[in-house]
Amino acid sequence: MSEDQSILEQLQKIVSEKTELDLGTLEPSLNLEDSGLDSFAKINLVMEIEEYYDFELTDSESASIATISDLIEKIKSKKAVA
Repeated sequence: MSEDQSILEQLQKIVSEKTELDLGTLEPSLNLEDSGLDSFAKINLVMEIEEYYDFELTDSESASIATISDLIEKIKSKKAVA
C-alpha cells in the first residue's frame, strides 16, 4: 500500500467520524467546501488531523486546504519534516 493510500484511508476514517460525509464520497479530489463542510467544521477537522498526526498547521496552511488531496500533501510534508 502506498503512503498516499494509507493516509487517504486514515483521513477517510477521521472525516467520516467527525463529519456527516459518507465514507464512499471521500476521494482525493473531493472539495471540502463543495461537500457541505462549513468553515467551523473544516477547522475542527483540521484540528483532529493535527492531533492524530501530532503536528500543527499555520493559519495560512490551513486556509490553503481545499481538497482531500491537499490534506494528504500537507500530512506528507509535515511527516517529512518531523
